[in-house]
Amino acid sequence: MADNRPTLDLDLVWKAGHQPKKTVEPELFALLDAIKNTGKLTTATQRVGMPYRQAWGLITAWSERIGQPLVDKEQGRGTRLTPLGERLLWVRERISARLTPHLESAASEVEQQLNELLREPNLALTMFASHDLVLTELREFLRTGTGPKLDVRFVGSLESVVALCKGRCELAGFHVPDGPLGREILKKYEPWLKPRAQRVIHFVRRHQGLLVAAGNPLGITTLKDVAAKGARFINRQRGSGTRLALERMLQEQGIDRAEINGFYAEEFTHLAVAAAIASGVADVGIGIEAAARRLKLDFIPLFVEDYYLLGKRETIERADIESIIAILTSPGFTALVRNIPGYDTSHTGEVSNVSDVVG
Repeated sequence: MADNRPTLDLDLVWKAGHQPKKTVEPELFALLDAIKNTGKLTTATQRVGMPYRQAWGLITAWSERIGQPLVDKEQGRGTRLTPLGERLLWVRERISARLTPHLESAASEVEQQLNELLREPNLALTMFASHDLVLTELREFLRTGTGPKLDVRFVGSLESVVALCKGRCELAGFHVPDGPLGREILKKYEPWLKPRAQRVIHFVRRHQGLLVAAGNPLGITTLKDVAAKGARFINRQRGSGTRLALERMLQEQGIDRAEINGFYAEEFTHLAVAAAIASGVADVGIGIEAAARRLKLDFIPLFVEDYYLLGKRETIERADIESIIAILTSPGFTALVRNIPGYDTSHTGEVSNVSDVVG
């Protein structure tokens, strides 16, 4: 049976030019990106499905409105973006990576309100979770089906667990590094973990490390290199699982946070960190391998971690959660995750006691 409940997407609107500013067509960004990746306008127009004359007209019109050319065309040398065209793309990438999780959370909240007004059954599970690319895929995977939906609010790992304990959500997504590093970080979570009342679902295993520009121009291989070379660092927000891991590693290696140039420069998602480095705003950051690969950055592994979904025992035993677990272990979802670098689904869908995690 088809799911006829209303869904909502929110997006950013870009405006440029002299007053009154004109809305930038999304096709312009798609076209500039295709030119960057192909180096030929003819190939780029085919990739975005736009007639050549229309594409060139779009580029010309916006170059005139902004006051500088967005592309250079040279006979026999193809088409390439100007520095302004490159910067425009990277600014959009950074802003989108930074704001998209907030827009998605807002859209999900509005959907719930619409369903209440329309007296539609509320099948969405409220989840507070640390940002993760596979979790975003799972939400969309569920959204297109007829079963339960996920109303995901992206916050830090620690905030997610606290929100669960305060009854603000039904599931909490958090991640913990493997080995001694993880055991130390778990001390931050222990006041909120209730072995008798809660259970965990193993979601994914993923790799975290240092993200640097392609070719690693500064030759960074360790956190000590970040400090010694004065590299411009981009951090995750306070309370995120990645930030907790970083602070613990700095402490173990005797590195003062004051030695990190940009320790307090924060981004909210792994993709936002990657975009800051790819655009030249920062030299190095810490994040998941998938974000580095997506933006063609180099990745220096630091640790492996497990991402868990935490819930009350009675919640984990519900039929809607069981159906989500069945999807997590399905061949279709497993194949989807297999195409995202830096993830392992060997234990995905396994339900454990909290004591097995806390150890």
